This record gives sequence, C-alpha cells and structure tokens, in this order.
Amino acid sequence: DIKTGLLNIEKTADKWGKNGKNEEWQEKWWERYDASGFAEKWAHKWCCIDPFTPLKAGHAHVWHE
Repeated sequence: DIKTGLLNIEKTADKWGKNGKNEEWQEKWWERYDASGFAEKWAHKWCCIDPFTPLKAGHAHVWHE
C-alpha cells in the first residue's frame, strides 16, 4: 500500500455456469488483506432457474445474495 507501506494481498474470483435449460449462476468475490491483520471482503451471488419450474412458497426463479 503506497499510503501505509504495508504489504497487501488481494484475491478475486468470478465464476459463472449455465446448463442446457438456460439456468445460470454467478459468484463474484474480492478479498484484501494487509500485514497489520486488516481484511476487507465483498461477494455477490445470483442464480436464475427455468421460469416454468414450479416453485415452493417463498422461493423465486431469480435470486441475489
């Protein structure tokens, strides 16, 4: 880090998948750690399933987290 002079480590991921029924999912995340023990983390996940799939109460065809 230029401001503090501490060593930083960053990790990232962007995973995506799709099946033959056009159902998709994606997961993105980011983490940063510095030599003082400080950590920052961020994540976003989403999924969409076949819109004609019958759902149980409280469920959805698309969700985000």
